[in-house]
Amino acid sequence: MRLTRFVEWPASDSSGPALGLNISSCPRETAIYLLHIAAEVEHALMAQYLYAAYSLGGDHLSPEHQRIADQWKKTVAQIAREEMAHLATVENLLTLIGGPICFDREDYPTPADLYPFPLELEPLSRHSLGKYILAESPSDEAIKRLGLTQEIEEIKRVLDNPVDKHKVHRVGLVYDTLINLFTVPPQARDPEAKPTPFVAQCDISADSIRHQVRAQEWGLGYTDLLIKTAQNRDDAVAAIQAIAQEGEGSDISDFEKSHFGRFLNIYRKFPQSEWSPSRNVAHNPSTQNTGKGQYIGNPVALTWAQLFNLRYRMLLMYLAHSFAIEAPVASTARTPRGLLISWSFGEMYNLRSIAEILMTQPLNTADKGMRAGPPFEMPYSLALSPYDKERWRTHRDLVLASGDYIRALKKHGNPDWERYLLGLESANKTALDQILTMIGA
Repeated sequence: MRLTRFVEWPASDSSGPALGLNISSCPRETAIYLLHIAAEVEHALMAQYLYAAYSLGGDHLSPEHQRIADQWKKTVAQIAREEMAHLATVENLLTLIGGPICFDREDYPTPADLYPFPLELEPLSRHSLGKYILAESPSDEAIKRLGLTQEIEEIKRVLDNPVDKHKVHRVGLVYDTLINLFTVPPQARDPEAKPTPFVAQCDISADSIRHQVRAQEWGLGYTDLLIKTAQNRDDAVAAIQAIAQEGEGSDISDFEKSHFGRFLNIYRKFPQSEWSPSRNVAHNPSTQNTGKGQYIGNPVALTWAQLFNLRYRMLLMYLAHSFAIEAPVASTARTPRGLLISWSFGEMYNLRSIAEILMTQPLNTADKGMRAGPPFEMPYSLALSPYDKERWRTHRDLVLASGDYIRALKKHGNPDWERYLLGLESANKTALDQILTMIGA
């Protein structure tokens, strides 16, 4: 993630740092910059929440404790899905003002003022829950209205220790600044007033709605996922406010439904030492033995992890490509865009299935107790060719590469994997036939 600070914008409250942008001459460019930050943050949070959800459960739990862990797993996984919807909305806002879409994020970013905390794939714990609570928290004023000041201060004290080198920053600070950039200030009508920068009307394209994704396309069958489109600045402000509200829950009526409220409720009930809802899984599992994270030294788990990374790249490439194709007026089911979105759904299922397998595999051959996990490692590039046929050739190459991993895993003859691998092989063949049709081969 590229978080070079180049702005000076006053903080809206004392719960986080100022966002410093010298934006007087380039509000559109600043909005694109902040939307890229928002996209990378939503992407990173989604990956971390998914990892935390996958970590919950295991054969070390009693039936009652397993029931509790399963409920928390559903809650955290649902929050991760909602982060995916937030990401879709951010991409729509980038499309609205003609900015390049962004599905990027770094594996282990250097913390900066606009990033809530360093990315860490880790099992769910009171410590990680505390980070998630503070990142999703509303303003100090809203916390006071909710009567949570003392509880939140205690969570901050727990996290503020020599082990944790960095404070947790509110995600909402970025969205607060974006709302200002999309809002026409009252001073704009007063020629004597000091000008406040905002995105100009000429930089907002209503026609971009044709390339934006809709809830019925990206909704994964969940009708309540918050995926907003925008044709004007009012739509953009409403979309940003909706994202912030779902994350923060700044009043009593929506506290229980917010990410902040749901994480806080789990934190209150999470055991401190008497039992562990999470498996003993790696922190920051890695397919590279570079000293960053925990290397997956078990050859079988390593092959699964490499397949996971490849399918993760396929998912991101499908989503990015879908924004380059105009949505038809009617159904998208049989269009190239519809194919890409359909394949994206399939990859989300594949990532979950492979992650669950990895959570049962030993991290290495020396320590049988520690389990591997999905590495969520970013590819060397997510860039797509400007030429349509070359984009489809990239998809072809990735499908073919995944076949190598499937064949290697089939050689192990594990009956628990056979059905899934055969299904993945069949899906690959179908996708490859459709891709070759697009190429004209």
